[in-house]
Amino acid sequence: MSARAFAAGLLFFLTAAPAGASDVRVTRDDAGWTLRVDGEPYFVRGVDYRVTKIGQGPDDGTLEDWATYDADGDGKNDPAYQAWIDADGDGRRGADEAAVGDFELMKRMGVNTIRWYVNDFKNQAAHKELLRDLTAGYGIRVAVGNKFGAYTIDSGASWEAGTDYRDPEQRRRLLDSVRRMALEHKDEPYTLLWLLGNENNLPFTNTNAARFPEAYATLVEEAAKLLHELDGRHPVAVVNGDTKGIGLYRKYCPHVDIFGVNAYRGPKGFGGLWLEAKKQWGGPVLVTEYGGSYANGLDEDAQADYHKGCVSDIAANAAGRGAGNALGGFAFEWLDEWWKAGDPSSHAEKGTSGRQGTGGASWTQEYCGLLSQGDGRSSPLGRRTRKVYGMYREAWARK
Repeated sequence: MSARAFAAGLLFFLTAAPAGASDVRVTRDDAGWTLRVDGEPYFVRGVDYRVTKIGQGPDDGTLEDWATYDADGDGKNDPAYQAWIDADGDGRRGADEAAVGDFELMKRMGVNTIRWYVNDFKNQAAHKELLRDLTAGYGIRVAVGNKFGAYTIDSGASWEAGTDYRDPEQRRRLLDSVRRMALEHKDEPYTLLWLLGNENNLPFTNTNAARFPEAYATLVEEAAKLLHELDGRHPVAVVNGDTKGIGLYRKYCPHVDIFGVNAYRGPKGFGGLWLEAKKQWGGPVLVTEYGGSYANGLDEDAQADYHKGCVSDIAANAAGRGAGNALGGFAFEWLDEWWKAGDPSSHAEKGTSGRQGTGGASWTQEYCGLLSQGDGRSSPLGRRTRKVYGMYREAWARK
């Protein structure tokens, strides 16, 4: 047993767990790394969950908090409990198209975890009520994240300057944000683990982490140490953009338990990522984002094949197989978001926005959803399942 694992175990026994809170930790044996919840193996079958109403987006400040959607005033959250499948594709809810809700649709797909960031929205109370029911009623836990200065959130930096991890005051503000996250969510039954950042090492996230990686890594360590001091029952992951700078976490971050990685390496999976992580990081790996389609985002067969290649590769490197360091992953993403090409009221044409893929191919971020919002007339409740949703039901659905 490592010194870190021993310390975490000692802290758990010295501080009695509140009712409903789980003991989550990563363990290692000859077969590799395993995430365990209350002693039982737990492999993350995750999805990046959020609902964006057509016509809204973060760029112009119009994005509402999905946890507060209740258009009919019945006291029930619309996406969570009243989303419905537009089976005939006419854009209107028919008599035989019952309200199902995203939580139930995720359960049917076999999802056991969603990724959720505390500082994306302000209304924590509304989210906590929903997340408690997500776990109690549907068996789905939550990877609770903090953007940790990405897009200048909570750092106090200007958008133009970006978060400066060398600045003592900004460091203090970010640690205060992490402290608030821990105190708010550490005793909740839905909390599975902590996520720090979201590709903060990449320049487009408005940080200087890429220019001053040691300053960033040392603050990640301070935050991880703080989380273990305040909590001690949930492991800590840093969320990196691919593997750039991975060795810094091994050098500077002994309190980080998991290397989280957003990786888009193509339809066959992740290539040498697992062995690279095994060599340069040495600990377990959680794929915190993967997905997309390398057929301009509009070919459902290509999208399903892409995800199948990724989820198969993750499973092939779990404990006892391959590199033995995979803890699971989060598919990106649950539902199409129309704002990503600039106009939140219209669905982008193919190839007009997105990332550059392997071999120069591109895909459109507005079509990354496992489900679509159809023609948008019934947003935020209308859903159309894509072939990739059916692929996951076969791969993940609970027996």
